[in-house]
Amino acid sequence: MPVMAQDLEVGVDGYLIVVREPTSGFYAIYSKPKHRPQLILRRRTDTEDQALLTQVWQAANDKARELGWIV
Repeated sequence: MPVMAQDLEVGVDGYLIVVREPTSGFYAIYSKPKHRPQLILRRRTDTEDQALLTQVWQAANDKARELGWIV
């Protein structure tokens, strides 16, 4: 069963964005380095689910835009 974007939990801890998929236990942590226009993946659970990775990346970027970290 594919993961839907609404199933993802997105949180902020300082300069980190943490995205979790609670059913599988997958998580990814992104940071926004100073003077860089994009997020950097710092750590994630192993997965080969490319659709999940895409959804998580998009959720992190959406949160970063909401926070004004990226445009």
